[in-house]
Amino acid sequence: MSKSKPNEEEAESSEEVIETGVQSGPDGINRESLDEAIAALTPEQTEIFMRALAHTMRKRRLMLTGNLLALLVMVFGMIFAFFSYSSREPGSFAGWVFLIPFGGAGFSMWFFGKLAKRSGIKTHQALVKDSPFDLSKHNDNSSKS
Repeated sequence: MSKSKPNEEEAESSEEVIETGVQSGPDGINRESLDEAIAALTPEQTEIFMRALAHTMRKRRLMLTGNLLALLVMVFGMIFAFFSYSSREPGSFAGWVFLIPFGGAGFSMWFFGKLAKRSGIKTHQALVKDSPFDLSKHNDNSSKS
């Protein structure tokens, strides 16, 4: 039985991670180069970047909250549906109870998606309005629908 050898590129990247202690992300940007790029920005640009990052993180938190709530609605809704289906009168139709968890999860995801979209629009408008740079030509009309 022969063991396969890792190719040279993988070995070099592993050695680089061991030497520098920093691993590149999926986009090829490591933390050190990101810190250097942020340090090279002017204070106004840094403020805009940090504000945009904070708004983006808020939007992602809203989406994550919606997805977690949808998961909880599905789990507890299915438990409720199985319980109510098992305690029904024989011969009566109660299959509709299995639609309730899907409706609740769908509503949760729709509602939090709307909140996140509204947050994204407000983020863009705030960045354009408060920016010391002329960002009005970059106004995205497609996000207002």
